[in-house]
Amino acid sequence: MRQIQSEGIFFRISSPRKSKLGDYRYNKIRNTHSISVNIDLSEIHFLITFIHELAHKKCHELHLGRVASHGKEWKQIFVELLEEAKEELKLKSTWEEEIMRNINSPRATFTGFNLDDTDALSVSDLSLYSKFELKNGRKFQLIKKRRTRYLCSDLVNEQLYSVSGKAIVQKVL
Repeated sequence: MRQIQSEGIFFRISSPRKSKLGDYRYNKIRNTHSISVNIDLSEIHFLITFIHELAHKKCHELHLGRVASHGKEWKQIFVELLEEAKEELKLKSTWEEEIMRNINSPRATFTGFNLDDTDALSVSDLSLYSKFELKNGRKFQLIKKRRTRYLCSDLVNEQLYSVSGKAIVQKVL
């Protein structure tokens, strides 16, 4: 809470989003900073996501948007903020392990949206032409990798769709 006030951040807890866990925005006209974090995250992932977005704010202030959003400058700030949180907060051992995992290997995203399910399979784990089912019951076949999304064919209507590589799926035989 202290960081939110001292940094002058408009903070919002948002409803669950499938495309992202959190968001940082700078409004040039109003000179304001806002951070949102999804409400459906576990406590530790909520904290790490907030720190992730706070690192974007600090990186923006230092480099005025002239560096890669998840480049080495952002990673350095992210790690420093995680280390600061680790020192200041009294964390459960499992939380401390998660913080250390992010300090040792700072990444832009988590591996999946169901962060409590370590055995979850995501689209990016599949090989080309694999068939899979989304949580909503729709079935697809993976055709081609793009950047962060995958071109997939719906097995029912045969139309092509772009599916996030982070989408949690079940493999269909």
